[in-house]
Amino acid sequence: MLKKLLYAIILLPFITNAQTINGIVKSQTTNLPIEDANIYALRTQTGTITNNSGEFSLNKLQANDTLQVSHIGYITTKIAITDFKTSNFLISLKEDIETLNNVEITNRQVKLKSKLDFAKLESLNKVLYSFGSAVINNKIYIAGGNSSDEENALNILKERSISSDNDPNFQKKYLQLLQMQVAKRFYSEDLLIYDPKTDTWEKSNVKFKRRAYHNVNYYNNTLYVLGGKRVSTNQKFEYLENEIEVFDLNKNTITIDKTNPHTAADFASFVYKDNIIVMGGSIKSTERGQKTFTDKVHMYNITSGLWYELEKMPAAKEVKGVLIGDKIFTIGNNDNKSLSEIQSFDLTNETWKNEATLISHLENPAIAYNSNDIYLFEDGKLSIYNTKSKQIKEYFVDLQLRAATMHFLNNKLYIIGGYSFGSFMKIPSSKVYSISIDEFDNTAPNRIRVLSENIVAKVN
Repeated sequence: MLKKLLYAIILLPFITNAQTINGIVKSQTTNLPIEDANIYALRTQTGTITNNSGEFSLNKLQANDTLQVSHIGYITTKIAITDFKTSNFLISLKEDIETLNNVEITNRQVKLKSKLDFAKLESLNKVLYSFGSAVINNKIYIAGGNSSDEENALNILKERSISSDNDPNFQKKYLQLLQMQVAKRFYSEDLLIYDPKTDTWEKSNVKFKRRAYHNVNYYNNTLYVLGGKRVSTNQKFEYLENEIEVFDLNKNTITIDKTNPHTAADFASFVYKDNIIVMGGSIKSTERGQKTFTDKVHMYNITSGLWYELEKMPAAKEVKGVLIGDKIFTIGNNDNKSLSEIQSFDLTNETWKNEATLISHLENPAIAYNSNDIYLFEDGKLSIYNTKSKQIKEYFVDLQLRAATMHFLNNKLYIIGGYSFGSFMKIPSSKVYSISIDEFDNTAPNRIRVLSENIVAKVN
């Protein structure tokens, strides 16, 4: 009892000193609120940004902490918590004249758009989703993919008023519909090349094995096409593809590597130094679509041809990701409807870390990155996660697509293929779009999350 009391007494000053503060940031010149000003507590190393009313909130601060406030076009200011309280929780920023020199300001209250604009580009020569792709010499290479319309068997039976409650043959009819879907499934064998400079597509004469839900990795002028699924010759079954196709871009030839311990669909893969890292994915699916996932991580050393097993993922799941430096950032799905999470895998010490919980649930998002920003797109929402500030912004865009592919190139995001959902079927797309990075400066985010504070702010 005495030890518990002593512990409580020792802890008490830290509890009483920790506090939550709310404030507002305004322009010293116009007295108008400043949106997206960065607020950073130097001692506790927590941060946030102001909303469109210039307001912010920070918690777990110490009484002797100091706030650093910054925004483009204003002089960075530091203010002690004690002084902040005496200023009636108001911080006024002075315009940085040097920064604003030669900049003509016509309207300080610029009206931001509610949705990102995009440009329509030259379409694919076929509808396509769940394909492998890579950027090579400022061109986008696409191999394989699914071109099939897939009906929603359960919705079709529901429309016909057929259920397990009123029809003893419900399961038989459901399985028949699923088999019909497989029979109509078509996977591509083509290699397509897009040139953003001319906005044109080229179809190579090379033919790959027909596969989808796979990946393409580029190393030393060679494409490695691995994983995914293929359809049986009689079109009745799907199998995991265990062969790796190695395409030499110089010789225009394909060789087959029959060794692949990581046969899976919808997995992630990355070229790291002289290696290809593969992780996660689904390895089995029942007739009702119930999937089995893997948590394994493998490394293929390209120069030696040897495979190694690395530290497992924290959870088995289908996964996508990007490699930034020595870290892989992943986002995965294992069929639950909870908010999606970003995790990182440090390749220098094989350790996993939970990085962020996203604002929405994403099942199979398109993913790309530029510098410290990771872009995630699915179903009309495009999110940006900054790996340094831990800030997430979610934007609306009028593109209702899933299973698309996204690449960052020439200060633009290129969104290719995917499918939309009708009442009874997947509707594949052949469309290609681009979104300029400038759009994010001219568009208001729908929601913002600052992870150090775990606050989600909806922007009006």
